[in-house]
Amino acid sequence: MKNIILTLVIISLSALNAQTINIKEKVKFIPGVYFKDIDQVFDQFIGTYRYQNGNQLFEIKFQKKVHVPINGVFNCHIDMLVGGYKHVFDGLELHNGLAQTGTFPNPFHETIDSDMIQIGPAPGCNECNVGESFIIGIITNPGGNAPSTFYARKIIHNGLPAIRILINYSIGSAPEGAPVISFRYPTGEFIMVKVD
Repeated sequence: MKNIILTLVIISLSALNAQTINIKEKVKFIPGVYFKDIDQVFDQFIGTYRYQNGNQLFEIKFQKKVHVPINGVFNCHIDMLVGGYKHVFDGLELHNGLAQTGTFPNPFHETIDSDMIQIGPAPGCNECNVGESFIIGIITNPGGNAPSTFYARKIIHNGLPAIRILINYSIGSAPEGAPVISFRYPTGEFIMVKVD
């Protein structure tokens, strides 16, 4: 019984002594650290954004999650963005997961997630300012396959709040003879205007 009480006291004390660090300074996960969005960069991305061009409609919805526990790292927590997307091409709805945004028990299993804020300029961005914040995240097909890296920054487009997002299929490579992946999200660079 003494061991159980001692263990609970140690856990409680370590929780009280947890250190908070600005998420921009995250290099690796450290036990007992809370990586917090101190500058509220993720807050700027909350909402739904739309790209529409001819026969293509692409929407992304972002929500912020705070103090998310990191599996496998004792008493480590992080703020992050999670999201879902809708992609329609030639009248065919390839995926619509907007309603599921923020509903996954583990935020790292959402179809879109970001736990990284970087200081610019962002990759491939000629008009980015030095010192400008942007986010880096992962977008996947439903079920977690075909992950891609994305880079997003806040902009104003035709007087409206928007994001410029670059989606690159860049994580891993399919082994020879593997089935061809059918992406349910588009890749490339998009300007997406905020619609809510």
